[in-house]
Amino acid sequence: MNLAPSILHGKRVVFIGKLGALTRKEASQIVRDHGGTPLDRISTDADLVIIGAEELPAEDLTEVLNEEIRNAIRLGNTSLIHEHELWQKLGVVDESSSMQLYTPAMLAGLLKTPVRNIRRWYRMGLLSSKKVAHRLPYFDFEQVQNARQLTNWIARGARPADIKRQLAEFAPWVENHSLMQLDLVVDGRRLLLRQEGKLLGAHGQLHLDFDQDEPAEHSAATLPFQSSNHAEPALGDDEPSSYPSASVDLQHLTRDDMLQAAEELEDAGRLEQSIGWYRIILARYGMTAEICFQLAELLYRSGDTSAARERYYNAIELDEDFLEARANLGCVLAETGQTELAIAAFQGALSRDDRYPDVHYHLARCLDEVDQSDQAARHWIRFLQLSPQSPWAEEALDRLGRV
Repeated sequence: MNLAPSILHGKRVVFIGKLGALTRKEASQIVRDHGGTPLDRISTDADLVIIGAEELPAEDLTEVLNEEIRNAIRLGNTSLIHEHELWQKLGVVDESSSMQLYTPAMLAGLLKTPVRNIRRWYRMGLLSSKKVAHRLPYFDFEQVQNARQLTNWIARGARPADIKRQLAEFAPWVENHSLMQLDLVVDGRRLLLRQEGKLLGAHGQLHLDFDQDEPAEHSAATLPFQSSNHAEPALGDDEPSSYPSASVDLQHLTRDDMLQAAEELEDAGRLEQSIGWYRIILARYGMTAEICFQLAELLYRSGDTSAARERYYNAIELDEDFLEARANLGCVLAETGQTELAIAAFQGALSRDDRYPDVHYHLARCLDEVDQSDQAARHWIRFLQLSPQSPWAEEALDRLGRV
């Protein structure tokens, strides 16, 4: 909904829950200043219902947003919006005071890229989190833009490992710059930095820029990229490694070598071989929550949902606070028709951190599926409260209107 200051004129506005940016008295005065009428309680006469950013109301939400209110939302007579959205549109708070943070799944949804890519880029250090809660990273808008740039570079032929290596080599020229600020040209798997009309290689060597108007893959004359990392299991430029195989001397490989091989095989789409490397890591170094989680992700992608489910369980057994493992376990259980178990998994995640928007979203869907619409409504609202700009927000509003 496109809100402007004038849209409050003549409108009846009610706030539910505790506000995050302003006091209730200050918020009501702003509504009056813009020609609106603040209401003390929610009713079908309300034109705008504003969800507070701090806390939901203590009373039962199914009574606050009763059937009549939900029907008014569905018909479009009442609009349900987030406090942050209102203040941003009115320009009464700084953007920084209502900063939206994105989980890996939400960021993947925005960019239409698999969530495994976001996790991989984060593990590699190509993305940095604003905060981490129970192993779950949260990204701000700058990292959304950086992830968008990574998506573009990879779509044009660059590999994540090469991007990481070459950005490190560009460090003297690109320090304190975000990825979106860099004028980088992709030439095959190479990145070239454009500065003052010249193209520089990762070590500062000058490359010829024949025609800046030509597509990037034809614009530069360069030598083939040579990796500075000569670890044995690293993938070659032409053909991915077939590790693990009987010819490999595992005694000379470190855990990091094996992880690199597994991740590069995953990038190349060779999932079975990547799974093999993760199993070797578990066999040699023992069970860790992170490796079990990565293995579960690959097993799910390869179609082995039963094995994936067990590895998610392993990750949770090793680290009870591994929220993303609990969330993904819930998704696998829901997908395989075990809805009640999925609900339990999601509730277990929320018992440790109620501010995980993805879990509220998936739990609400499951509760709708088992005809517990009143409980689902609570989680749809909580999801909207935590993530008003999520790509799933429209679905949440639609579901609330149909409850």
